[in-house]
Amino acid sequence: MSNYHQSNEIKLINPSLIDPHPDNPRKNIGDVTDLAASIKANGLLSPLSVVPNGLLSPLSVVPNGSRYRVIAGHRRLAACKQAGTGAIPCFVLQLDPLQQLEAMVTENTQREQLTVLEEADAIQGMLDLGATTAGVAHRLGRSADYVRDRAKAASIDNEVRATRDDFSQLTIGQLVAIARYDGQPDRQKELAQAAGTPNFDYVLHNIEREDRARRWLESVAALLGDETNGLNLIPEPEKPFNDPEWRYDGWVGAASGTPEETLEYLREQRPDAVSIHEETRQIYLWYRRDRAAASAEEERRALERAERDARIHALEEYAAASAAKRMAWLHANLHAIKRARLIETTARLGLLQLVDPDPDGYTKALSTWDDVNCGRMEYEKITGIPAADAPHTAHTILQTSDWPPEAVSILASRIEWFIEPSDWTDVNDTSRRIPGYYQILQDIGYQPADDETSHLDQLIAAITEADQDEENDQ
Repeated sequence: MSNYHQSNEIKLINPSLIDPHPDNPRKNIGDVTDLAASIKANGLLSPLSVVPNGLLSPLSVVPNGSRYRVIAGHRRLAACKQAGTGAIPCFVLQLDPLQQLEAMVTENTQREQLTVLEEADAIQGMLDLGATTAGVAHRLGRSADYVRDRAKAASIDNEVRATRDDFSQLTIGQLVAIARYDGQPDRQKELAQAAGTPNFDYVLHNIEREDRARRWLESVAALLGDETNGLNLIPEPEKPFNDPEWRYDGWVGAASGTPEETLEYLREQRPDAVSIHEETRQIYLWYRRDRAAASAEEERRALERAERDARIHALEEYAAASAAKRMAWLHANLHAIKRARLIETTARLGLLQLVDPDPDGYTKALSTWDDVNCGRMEYEKITGIPAADAPHTAHTILQTSDWPPEAVSILASRIEWFIEPSDWTDVNDTSRRIPGYYQILQDIGYQPADDETSHLDQLIAAITEADQDEENDQ
């Protein structure tokens, strides 16, 4: 304040004639109750610094005398008024508006009484009054960057500031980041809400990335708008991935490089056309469809689908026919087989299932081998007993001396229930047991048809090849 003193003369002025300065950077002077009590007990120890009210226009003389505005000592003035003191000592300074603001900023910053935002608003006020960045920096003893950062923070409008009650407590780094998106209130509000949380850097990074992509796309779009660039710019096809004229074949984005590098890359790809996709901020590459080739390709795919469907149908028909043949033979011949052979067959069928490594396969099924719920239909075909009666009947027969054919029926039903058409071509835990199952059936008299033999040979060859591949990989 000493730089602004015109004299060392102290004038006694009644507090009622002194007003708070409307441009005081410090918006909240806080509670002055304790200070008022001290002043009431001990008097005002430090004089106030004031200026005549209405410096830019002639003073008005009224019966109560001239009024003043306080420069330094707003809390002391408030405390004096609260304490009801009489005239108080003041320095009367002759300052223009800029000097007044400079003095108040200097006073408050020296006392560390201003928030970053209050200081920012005050610095911008000084700049608005004609001060230069260098001049403000010199007056405050700060760097030019210090002044410029706070001028940026001051640009944040009140709508954004109102998004949170503690907005004035944000750091200068957060305020500068928010100010960077002037004219984009939604992004400023998003950053303001995230400020002071661990999520702030993440939100800021995403906004920056989106901005880079947007600026990149705008620049690339401007280059593509030049008809001399050698690229055919077209509107986005209505059916981008199934268009009759254009075939999509990739995209480029901001990570591809500068707009100029992107344009050169596009030329190298030699697309028949490119389009700008605003939503994804990408450039799509398009090539003209060869309709004849496309038609031929579609015909080829249709033929492949038809052939595949035919193979599946034929396999399904074979699987159903072979299963029906096996179960019909068991139905017709099972009771004619000698008891000893059936007991042996029961053991072999049980072992065939027990050695299954899949816990959800035969082994699990065999844990309830006397329950034919999972093979009722197959059980009915083998035994002739209605599926609804299968569990009761099976339990009953298994308690009699005629249990061997019943046990074979149950175990065979289980195996038949597990076999799917695909198991004749795919190597899996079920298909690996089909050859063993056929060997057991042949040992009790079953004669495979030629188509069964052919399918068995193909399956055994596939299993052998899979086993060899597995050994080679180990």
